[in-house]
Amino acid sequence: MKLLQLAAFSLFIIAAVVLTDSSLNKSYAAQVPAIGDAAMSTSATDYSALFAKPATNAELVKLSQSLSPSEQAKGHFTQARYLKVLKKPLISHGEFVFANNIGVIWQQNKPFASTLILKDKQLIQVDSQGRISVNHAEQTSANMLSDIMPKLLNALLSGDITALKQHFELSLIMPSAKTNNVSSSPASTQWQLGLKPLDAIVQKAMPKLVLTGAQQIQSLVLFSDNGDRSQIEFSAVNDSPLSDADKARYSPEGK
Repeated sequence: MKLLQLAAFSLFIIAAVVLTDSSLNKSYAAQVPAIGDAAMSTSATDYSALFAKPATNAELVKLSQSLSPSEQAKGHFTQARYLKVLKKPLISHGEFVFANNIGVIWQQNKPFASTLILKDKQLIQVDSQGRISVNHAEQTSANMLSDIMPKLLNALLSGDITALKQHFELSLIMPSAKTNNVSSSPASTQWQLGLKPLDAIVQKAMPKLVLTGAQQIQSLVLFSDNGDRSQIEFSAVNDSPLSDADKARYSPEGK
């Protein structure tokens, strides 16, 4: 998944989280209390060096040129929610479908089924029993956020760095230069992009976020204002055109 496309995708996910009430977390905690996963690190990465390094225009242009946007993508994810009230992270696995002209499907498969679909200012939720609920952005406290998101998405998808800088304080660490006598470590071949929203409404939903990748996006870390964080690892990402079956998943109520 390309950089600007995934940044847009991450905003869709954040919007879905903001539009969702605490019922999902309560359901999760009730079914899988204090679950851990050896594959996910419980220690938080220190991003202080990243956020202390403002991105230059030259760096942003270079990164944008090397990672051009795509219209759609689908793949798998592993998400770890680190909550201050729990000793171990809550781990979930699932798949996603993203199309910039439709929206996003965030389908959790394990430890229990749960699906979020964000499209046309609607949040569609499908619980583990197959029950469907539809909420309109105008009916929630997140309606102002939903108005801001399209503007941010347009800037991200078009690669308009100027517009991006109008909405975010950007930090960037580019991959280390390759050497002939020393093999590069995984960290040295990755870029890290830090984003801090300038808008107070968006800032409340996501004080900061970090995208990490190399040839493709690899992870997204979302931080909340209470100290909690979510770390999402992406895999098997495919940016081929969506099939009719993929598009049909955006309308579960029609099945």
